[in-house]
Amino acid sequence: LMSKMVAGIMRRRQLQIQTRESPDINNDSLEETKKHPSPKRRSIVFWGSILLNALFLSRMAHQRYNRTNLRKQSTRKTNRLTLNNLNDESIVPLPRDSGRVLNLEERLRYLEMKFAARISFGIKDPFVGSSENQKACDRSSDLLEFGCTENHPYNGYTAEFNKCPGYFDHRVCLDTFTPLLKSSSEKNKGKKKSPPCLVYDFGVRDMPSFGITMAQTFGCEVHAFDPSPVSVKWWESERPNAARAAIRDDPKLSELYHFHPYGAGGTDGTINLVDYDWGQVSLLRYANFVLDCDESGEKEGNPCKFKNTEQQGSHSLEVKTMNTIRKELGHQDRAIDYLKIDVEGSEFAFLESMLDSNGGCPAFIRQMGIEWHHYSVDSRYGEGSSGQINAIVTFLKSCGFELFWQWSELGWKSDKKIFYDLEMKDVRYNLASFIRKK
Repeated sequence: LMSKMVAGIMRRRQLQIQTRESPDINNDSLEETKKHPSPKRRSIVFWGSILLNALFLSRMAHQRYNRTNLRKQSTRKTNRLTLNNLNDESIVPLPRDSGRVLNLEERLRYLEMKFAARISFGIKDPFVGSSENQKACDRSSDLLEFGCTENHPYNGYTAEFNKCPGYFDHRVCLDTFTPLLKSSSEKNKGKKKSPPCLVYDFGVRDMPSFGITMAQTFGCEVHAFDPSPVSVKWWESERPNAARAAIRDDPKLSELYHFHPYGAGGTDGTINLVDYDWGQVSLLRYANFVLDCDESGEKEGNPCKFKNTEQQGSHSLEVKTMNTIRKELGHQDRAIDYLKIDVEGSEFAFLESMLDSNGGCPAFIRQMGIEWHHYSVDSRYGEGSSGQINAIVTFLKSCGFELFWQWSELGWKSDKKIFYDLEMKDVRYNLASFIRKK
């Protein structure tokens, strides 16, 4: 194409020159010139086309080299970011479902749900974490009717009030549990039979009333978990009438009730937990010093001074994730009929890890009771709206769980001065129970 263009230009140029020099030249001569250009003209056309083609090809080669080089640089940078950073699970594990890493589309949607629920951006219900559906359960119980009797002195029973304050805080939907009949129990005595239900009880302290009652009343296999020194001491206790003695002295109960001296965590291994209320341990750390001010106006000059809190000892204790616990106990193919979580603030890391490793849907759980610790409310919506809780409940609801009971839609605020000293002026607690309906 380039050669033809150059040849045409050269022919026209030569004809114009010949026409000016020989005005009388006839048309036949011109046509002859067009058909048979001179050797000199052919040489100019040939070398001109070669030069233009060389320039054109050189330009194309230069552009291609630049594009290839940029692509290589871009590829190298992307590979370094992906291999060394994005797939690094030392801090943030990749979301999985039964061991399979979620694909890109699943991960984007999963992240979208997390983010929107956490900051209440564009979600349909900013109160999703406290929206109760009482129709989800026909009969709920706090188990007082089964465990708070004079036959259970280790449950804090007081004949004066006929109550066991602080021992039965979590609700169970009895729609899926059937109490054992004494006649049936005596009839099957001596026969080896698989327990009809499986219960995980995280957070025992020295008050195992919930787990013991589930084992005694419904014949459930109960696994209790707590790394707190007070819990380990309780399990090793020999005190008369203590719950530990009751378990040890009852062959049937000792067969159903199992204690594990490790806790619920967002990772597997040993972590640093600090002293908390009632002899338990928690992830929540207080500052060593807080600012203590005299607001009475009696002190002159600077009315403030640093105050040493001196409240928390430190413990290096073992924790495990849900998937690891199920695998070690051989429960991977069994459903957990009730999961109780009362772990002084570790519930968030534990539940988030459980969701991340099961595709956002722990379908192996049928009911769960949770005590929420140290959460705050969204100042745009106020009471009942918490981003920390919404982020977890959003996935539970998408998995078919319904909130059938809660202590209060608003929860309750902490009255501990230490939180105000730490500028944590909105620290709340609540109790909630969920059942999976689909």
